[in-house]
Amino acid sequence: EDSLKTTTSLESSPTDAASKSNPVEHSKDGPIIATMVLLLSLAVGTVLKLSPAGAWRYYLAGGICASTSHAVTTPIDVVKTRQQVDPWLQEKSMWQATLAIVKEGGPFALLAGLGPTFIGYLIEGGVKFGIYEVSKPVTKRFVAGLASFFSNPALDSRILSLVLCGFISGSAASLMLSPMEALRIRMVSDAKFSDMNLVQAGSTMIKQEGIRSLLKGLPAMFWKQVPYTITKNCSFDIFCSWLYQVWMGLGYAVTANAKFAIPLVSAALAAVLSCISSHPGDMLLSLVNAHEGTKRTRDFAKEIYDGKDGVKGFFVGIKPRFVHVMLIVTVQLMIYDFTKRLVGIAATGMG
Repeated sequence: EDSLKTTTSLESSPTDAASKSNPVEHSKDGPIIATMVLLLSLAVGTVLKLSPAGAWRYYLAGGICASTSHAVTTPIDVVKTRQQVDPWLQEKSMWQATLAIVKEGGPFALLAGLGPTFIGYLIEGGVKFGIYEVSKPVTKRFVAGLASFFSNPALDSRILSLVLCGFISGSAASLMLSPMEALRIRMVSDAKFSDMNLVQAGSTMIKQEGIRSLLKGLPAMFWKQVPYTITKNCSFDIFCSWLYQVWMGLGYAVTANAKFAIPLVSAALAAVLSCISSHPGDMLLSLVNAHEGTKRTRDFAKEIYDGKDGVKGFFVGIKPRFVHVMLIVTVQLMIYDFTKRLVGIAATGMG
């Protein structure tokens, strides 16, 4: 979701490198960046410390599956984002838009933002999946307490408990991912950032627009990540549990083939639901982070709604994103389930 073209990171000559001042060294926001990194490290360390024994396996599996799945689908994400922010690409098909981007910026343009994508989702995935799993006992007790307090057994629902887990973990993941998404989208959509690496792009944004530029998309990120996490994680849990019950109810053994097929079907269904539920937030996130200035998420939302397409305007780019999300979520959840089993955790839906 970066700009018009991308280069292979550090291919500039020594002379060119020497002639350019290091943006980080001269950035007045350097101490702020260091403080943010420190606070982020402390926050992650605190979460890990408060997690039960063995919970590190969830964080590990989540980080691996999210970073890998998002990195390998970067070209599709670039096309989707460019269609959302570049009017001249919006009327083109996904294939036509891809060819136009390659013609304009070369094949490496499709890898724009790969660095922040991998790093951002490594952190985001660990936080999202880890907190989602470790909060299950807490939310289970909470909904049981609600049911008892209101004398309403319907509130003691596994689905409600999982939705709360998704809300908590999606909110936490939004905080972690927002700065990296701001960088990735700017690198995809703005020609001035297309030839920069991750550090250069970040320091340039901070110098020109302030530290808030990395967090201005946070409201839109919530609108994207919270519905996305709820529908993806919860539906994967529910579909896996239900399909395993049906499978065993029919008298079949849970073989290695079953442990592959059931998560695969569940992941594909979760991908469809999560794509639809999160696309309006994804659209807003792309617009907010692609443009400089002080316009807020609500301003962009109003412009879209008042435009010629109305509500449909929130679903621009959903076709390439369907391909993108189907690949990401299916691969991601399969890797997650496999990695969990590899480190001694029961398969999703059987724990």
